[in-house]
Amino acid sequence: MRVRIHPLFFAAIPLYVLFGGVIGYLLAFVAITVHELAHTLVAKIAGAKDLSLLLMPYGATLVTKGDFPHLGAVLIAGPFANVFLASIALSLCWIFPESYGYLKHFVMVNAALACLNLLPAYPLDGGRLLRLLFPAPWARGGSYVMTCLTAGGAIAAFILTIRITYLIFALFLLLSLGAMLLSRRNRVGESDPVYTLARVDEEGRIRPATVRKERKVVVRLTPDEVTSLLILSPPNATIKEALGERYK
Repeated sequence: MRVRIHPLFFAAIPLYVLFGGVIGYLLAFVAITVHELAHTLVAKIAGAKDLSLLLMPYGATLVTKGDFPHLGAVLIAGPFANVFLASIALSLCWIFPESYGYLKHFVMVNAALACLNLLPAYPLDGGRLLRLLFPAPWARGGSYVMTCLTAGGAIAAFILTIRITYLIFALFLLLSLGAMLLSRRNRVGESDPVYTLARVDEEGRIRPATVRKERKVVVRLTPDEVTSLLILSPPNATIKEALGERYK
């Protein structure tokens, strides 16, 4: 498994120092990294290939390629790992009461992270689990609304507390949602092979497509039209050939 570092990871450290949140950031970073490692472990057991961890300003995130079974178990593994860490820390506080002052913040961070990730907001585990269990349009719309509400709450918390973690979390939610919405349509060229239309979203549905000639859009295809082309056209045909008269 590869580990990559996002450039913003280094840029965020001076901000945490400036706003006095270094200790909280380090605790959150450890909790989030363990969270993502739990996702990674279960994903590998489920048969996922080509996994990598990307270190981001808020922690680490798991990057996968391709589909694999038992996605629900992979999603729930992260919050479960944080609950487990919080339980271990609480047990240590009970056995060694003098450690409470050091471990209470770690308990709170892990408990908060577990609860936060179960919110039905994209791309949190709860939002992805909602879309997995209920592929209907209302579930997708609900996850979008919850994403905006959660981001708004994080921005309000930042204004009230001046804790940079809240602002980074809000930006993470909004940028992730924007990137997902922008990538819903498959953009292809007229001379591309017809099989390049076979792209699916996170719920396994065929994406709508936009066919371009140079920089100009010539055809827009719905998911049903894309499916029809994939079924009826030879796999080595170009998209222009598969469209036939419609392209003209």
